[in-house]
Amino acid sequence: MSPFHVTRNAIDDARAMCYREYGNAPEVTIYGDPDFTFPYVPSHLNHMVFELVKNSLRAVEERFMDDERVAPPIRIIIADGIEDVTIKISDEGAGIPRRGLPKLFTYLYSTAKTNPMDEVSDLGIADTVTMAGYGHGLPISRLYAKYFGGDLQILSMEGYGTDAYLHLCRLGDSEEPLP
Repeated sequence: MSPFHVTRNAIDDARAMCYREYGNAPEVTIYGDPDFTFPYVPSHLNHMVFELVKNSLRAVEERFMDDERVAPPIRIIIADGIEDVTIKISDEGAGIPRRGLPKLFTYLYSTAKTNPMDEVSDLGIADTVTMAGYGHGLPISRLYAKYFGGDLQILSMEGYGTDAYLHLCRLGDSEEPLP
């Protein structure tokens, strides 16, 4: 599969969701070889990149929505390494406070100001899809990455932005991590 094409599809989906939520969506630029392919599970990669891009879009949009300045683009770099393929997603969405970093991979933790479950009607049906607040996007994404021998790391600079490093192990070179 092509990580460039899977990433492009995940970006399109995340930007569409951001546009529905905010009426705008920051630009996303991808750097890397569009012809590069390697063995991996496309649906898992799509889910992981979608969650990371969605978080970046929300952070940038919320930071710049009431600002006259144009929101800076989110930058994605796809690096073809010998052991791993790494996808770096960088944004300028003001970052995450250090006290929140240890909680990022905890289920049900969210940096969103509102809980989407509060918006659910009595019948248990939500009128819209909410971009954030469920608290499972990052933990499941890291779980997917680790299952196939990779990892997900989040580095943040409060007041500036966040970098997410998605390390993907080239399948066929690692054993399945069973207990």
